[in-house]
Amino acid sequence: MKKSIFWSLMMLLAVSVSFVSCSSDDDPVIVKNGSLTLEMPINVSDVVLNSFEGTATNVQTGRVTTLPMPVKTGDDYVITIPELEAGAYNIAAKGNISFLKDGVAGKTDFEVVSNGVSLSETVNALKLAVNSFQAEGGFVISEIFFTGTTTPEGNQYSGGDAYIVISNNSDVTLYADSIAVLESEFLTTTKRDYTPDVMNEAFSTDAVYMIPGNGTSVAVEPGKSLVLAINAINHKEANPNSIDLTGADFEFYDESSNPRFTDPDGATPNLDKWYCYTATVYGFHNRGYRSYAIAKMQTTKENWLENYAYKAEYVLTVAGNAYPMSTNTFKVPNAWILDAVNLSVESEFQWIVTSAALDAGWTYCGKVDRDQTRYNKAVVRKQDANGKYIDTNNSTNDFEPEAQPTLLKD
Repeated sequence: MKKSIFWSLMMLLAVSVSFVSCSSDDDPVIVKNGSLTLEMPINVSDVVLNSFEGTATNVQTGRVTTLPMPVKTGDDYVITIPELEAGAYNIAAKGNISFLKDGVAGKTDFEVVSNGVSLSETVNALKLAVNSFQAEGGFVISEIFFTGTTTPEGNQYSGGDAYIVISNNSDVTLYADSIAVLESEFLTTTKRDYTPDVMNEAFSTDAVYMIPGNGTSVAVEPGKSLVLAINAINHKEANPNSIDLTGADFEFYDESSNPRFTDPDGATPNLDKWYCYTATVYGFHNRGYRSYAIAKMQTTKENWLENYAYKAEYVLTVAGNAYPMSTNTFKVPNAWILDAVNLSVESEFQWIVTSAALDAGWTYCGKVDRDQTRYNKAVVRKQDANGKYIDTNNSTNDFEPEAQPTLLKD
């Protein structure tokens, strides 16, 4: 009997040892050579990851692992994941990227999270989309004050108190370096059949003034604007009905060849003048016969002047007689254009002088030619309920005509 009990105890011990030995099958599975790809937004290019912090938190154990700095691979950035236990993870990443949006440099912070991501020996290539920001929009013309003001006597003030406002309509910081203001060569009040017709490929311009910078000099935060003044001086000193434009960001400045027409040079930085039709002093057409655009200049001034000249021929008909005519000007590719606004006079409008893809409509200050009520008014871009500027590429829809200039206080 004692011997039987002894062998029974030995068998029970053997079974117990065998059970403990089998428990080694529950050791955690370690995943090696895993990867995490940070997918960059598809509507930007030339993305550079400036800074990065990332963690992988094991849902079961709560253990937090710091992720290493990603490495650029193609259009994205890839992280080689440290050896981790298989299981579910919460992945978090934040940092800062710089990029190009429609040729314009920008930057933004990002922060993204993906919870409950499964990691195993067979599922070890994870992805995380950096899409927490929107780069839609970009720079738009938000206001043009071209009519000027009147004096207390009711006369036109000729001191050059006009301005144009460029606004960042995106959710990221953009740089305005190398963005130029363009004035149209053609008039919206005079339709002609120009040959060759380049309107669907380029904007014909008689004035180009560019914001200077090294590419990241002029940062414009989301929703912020730049004021570009014809003369960035305190016009109230000469006309109490006018505007103090000493706070403008840039000004149009010309070195006149005629001593009778001089341009005051305020303390505001000057725009880089690439070309202008006048040899004296530039100013906006105060009745609104011309159209305006902003473009990201993608070449040097010297190359543009040499390779983007445009000779347009047309026929001028007077009293039944036809006269061959031509005009020599320059063009800017439509692909460089960020925004365009056609201006005109309600009773005089004949055509838009841009491709309809840039602007399919037009806006105005003045219902008839030489309308005396046009002064002290501007065209101002509408905003939606969230404060975003409305941009349908149709100025008839997008702008409030004959509006109160935002810088002209009562």
